[in-house]
Amino acid sequence: MPRLIHLNGPSRVGKSTLARRYADDHPGTLVLDLDVLAGLVGGWRQDFSAALETARGHGRDLLLRHLRSGHDVVLPQLVTVHDRDPDPAFEAAAASVGAAYVQVALLADDDEHLRRLRGKRPASEVEALVQVALDDPASDLVGRIRRHLADYLAHRPDVIRIDTTELGEDATYGRLLDALALGNGGGGSCA
Repeated sequence: MPRLIHLNGPSRVGKSTLARRYADDHPGTLVLDLDVLAGLVGGWRQDFSAALETARGHGRDLLLRHLRSGHDVVLPQLVTVHDRDPDPAFEAAAASVGAAYVQVALLADDDEHLRRLRGKRPASEVEALVQVALDDPASDLVGRIRRHLADYLAHRPDVIRIDTTELGEDATYGRLLDALALGNGGGGSCA
């Protein structure tokens, strides 16, 4: 059965990196990076939120087609309780084609998260735009993301949680594979 593997978590925790690595190791898997899709929508620099909303719609269409073909889709996307419910729409889309939905939250403690934010070098124009917003000293964006994600996870016990604090990419990827091998969901954490 194909799976929609949703990698949730704060910005710069490694969602896209792990999604690409999973796809490299599992031929046929689609990495559905909505930030990349948003960067293909004209006007994204002026209104990234609107471009991201358009990308979500196109993303659902892509994932449906790909899941129907019998292949996994990995969605590296932060979702919090304050989003406009994109998560249930993706979960419902997977269910509509008989695919499993597995959500994994990649987490890091505050100090580790801030270190990763400061150490990230944007690889695209979209990442650079996001990085400027995250680095803005007048903004509480990072704190709001962390609080909203904590609120969201408090209501989603089925989400698999992986603490990536002090873990490198290889160790985190190993924990992700272990969590996915345990089943198609089922909550819990991988410390």
